[in-house]
Amino acid sequence: MALGLFQWIGIGLFVALVLIPLVRWFWKRFDMPSKFAIETMRQQKKDDAEARMWSSIEAKVQADEEAKQVLEIRRREKRERAGRSLNAEQSADVWNKLGIDNPIQPVERVKASPVALERDEHTMDLKMNDAFASDNRPNAPDWELIERMSNLGKPIDGVPNAPDLESLLVED
Repeated sequence: MALGLFQWIGIGLFVALVLIPLVRWFWKRFDMPSKFAIETMRQQKKDDAEARMWSSIEAKVQADEEAKQVLEIRRREKRERAGRSLNAEQSADVWNKLGIDNPIQPVERVKASPVALERDEHTMDLKMNDAFASDNRPNAPDWELIERMSNLGKPIDGVPNAPDLESLLVED
């Protein structure tokens, strides 16, 4: 008996509906990694994480060393530049390049003598009785200074008056 086209399609559909769940179950059941494979993958992840950690630590240490080297090189260059001065011939050449025929002589530093603080022979112990002593009263006020300060607001001959800012404002 010969089967028609639609019958073959129906049989194929029925076989597919039975075999797809069966294959899926087989796949889920038997396609799992073994305990050894799981342990190997777990150990590999752990090793990779540790390698990343150590490489980051080594990179930090190397960056710190490079920064120290750069800083040391800058210090050396600064010391060399600070300690090196031009001799008279080089100095004259530099001034000529700047267009100055007679170079300015450098100012020589004069070291200041140490400051000696003189102690006042007349020192007094602070006590309540000394505070009311007659020789500790303040001197008379400086009347000349007070008079000058009181005349600061008055105009002075030869000095122009300040402009009136109110009249300079532009009204909208």
